[in-house]
Amino acid sequence: MLLPRWLIKLGFYLLYNQMAFTYDTVAWLVSFGQWAAWRRLVFQFLQPGPTLELAYGTGGLMVDMAAAGLNPVGIDLSPYMARLASRRLVGKGWPVRLCRAKAQCLPLPDNYFANVVATFPTNYIFEPDTVAEIHRVLTANPPGRLIIVIEGQLRGPWPIRPFIDWLYRITDQRDFPPRYPLPIFGEYDLDARWQMVDHNGAAARLLIADKVSKAANLT
Repeated sequence: MLLPRWLIKLGFYLLYNQMAFTYDTVAWLVSFGQWAAWRRLVFQFLQPGPTLELAYGTGGLMVDMAAAGLNPVGIDLSPYMARLASRRLVGKGWPVRLCRAKAQCLPLPDNYFANVVATFPTNYIFEPDTVAEIHRVLTANPPGRLIIVIEGQLRGPWPIRPFIDWLYRITDQRDFPPRYPLPIFGEYDLDARWQMVDHNGAAARLLIADKVSKAANLT
């Protein structure tokens, strides 16, 4: 049984806006402290060069990517998240390259980013306009890459783990693959695959998609 759609949307809206200051705590609780480790699994697939994060949230991954020399840029609609992420970046001494925008209409140049990253996104990530924009901003040569952390594998005390997994199900956070098959990416010249990753005790399912060059399409 799922919670009413309006209630789920309201909960996520508040979490990303007026209640954004609770986001890191909520994420830590529902993941048994594994949220940041799941997020950092993207580093196994990142390519050198400018990196765009969609829906950067409180900026934890932005800081990690800046420290790795990836020159990250972030977009998010929430002004509350923008304030939190800006403070975090400034506090660590990194430049603030954040803007408010929708993933379906990125105010960014064509053929620029080596990577586009999203961690635990909502359904916007599978919308045709989003996929088209991701393809547009990724570099063609060398091929840019989309990296999405879809869901983490819960590991924790048995009495609590089933309860948290139940919360994921009733809030409709376990349905990405059946609802949104990989062909949507192929329609926009992105060669996508599912990838299970287990590293240093953190396990998650990722979606990796590489931009297909025009030359490859002609062969």
